[in-house]
Amino acid sequence: MNDRYVLKRVMNIFSMLFITLLFTFIISMLKGHFLDEILVYGVVELVFFTVFCFLLEHERIHRRISGNRETTFRRLSYGYLLSWIFVLFSAFLPEFLRPVILVPILMLAFATPQIAVYVGLFLSTMLCLMAGSTIQELALYSVLVLFGCTAAEAADHGRLRFWYELAIFCILTIFPGLFYYLTYRETSWILFLSGAAEGLLAALLLHFCYDRLTAAVTSEIADTLTDILDEDYPLLRELSSFSKADYQHAKRVSRAAAHCAGLVGANEAVCAAAGFYYRIGILEGGSIGENGIRIAQKECFPEDVIRIISEYNGENALPSTIESAIVHMVDALIKKLEVFDSDTMSSEWNQDMVIYQTLNDYSAQGLYDKSGLSMNMFLKIREYLVNEKALM
Repeated sequence: MNDRYVLKRVMNIFSMLFITLLFTFIISMLKGHFLDEILVYGVVELVFFTVFCFLLEHERIHRRISGNRETTFRRLSYGYLLSWIFVLFSAFLPEFLRPVILVPILMLAFATPQIAVYVGLFLSTMLCLMAGSTIQELALYSVLVLFGCTAAEAADHGRLRFWYELAIFCILTIFPGLFYYLTYRETSWILFLSGAAEGLLAALLLHFCYDRLTAAVTSEIADTLTDILDEDYPLLRELSSFSKADYQHAKRVSRAAAHCAGLVGANEAVCAAAGFYYRIGILEGGSIGENGIRIAQKECFPEDVIRIISEYNGENALPSTIESAIVHMVDALIKKLEVFDSDTMSSEWNQDMVIYQTLNDYSAQGLYDKSGLSMNMFLKIREYLVNEKALM
């Protein structure tokens, strides 16, 4: 299952590039920079963004962004936008008191430590360039970015969180005054009080908001599984318009597969989504499996769902997970039952025999040997499907 060009991801990458150039232009104009300086900033940012794209792809391929290889980068782009808003606001605050520590904390809620540090250091550098800051101020912000990312990453450990929040408060209270002294050989209580206010803000953000942000990001796969089964989802509506019979078949498979998954402790949401879109390749004719993979990747379905679709009917690969085996069993069974006319299936005995024979044949052929489906699970699923009156 190879990566394909996915428009949704590309659009979000370009949106982040647009955000970068737009905010740089706004800050530069408000700061009175000349056009040649703005062009230089743009060239620097294009180089940054090229490396940033490679980093994004590396982290995505290794499933480090929301644990989802098929992420669209949509939520990450929200964090990136908020980070630039902080930079825009910070550009007009007094030197040494710009809250860049919030950038890595915010980005880590949406991305990975590598991305958070990379974005934090770059935005700090651009902020210092556009604000005409000293090397001491840039050094301060670099230290704050590294510490902010470390503190946010440790926020997952409840017993350590308070101490990291306290450390953030203390560092932001003391460090601006120290670096200011290194620059001007003087300091003031106003600087320490302002730093304390900034430290309190960062600590409160970490304490009250960070968990909510990370919870929203880690739910990306679950939210996607819910969205793609919504009646208003475009692909679902397209299947309904394409063929009422196939749409009804998909609904039956989705419902029955989800119930079977619940019986054996498998992922019900994945089975429901994969069951509905198992034959989505019919929209384009030809190979249902190959077309199904392409459509699913284009829509950025979760990887587990794409894998099940890629194993359609065991044509290119046998079911490799319990969920894939369940969807295959239910789809094949319902497909066979739909072939028979109502007179043939009017007898409950006839329907039961068809179900027993079909499922036993698939099991005997070894179709589920690599899926992890145990015999006990198979018998539970078979018993449910035999007794399920709504398969038709």
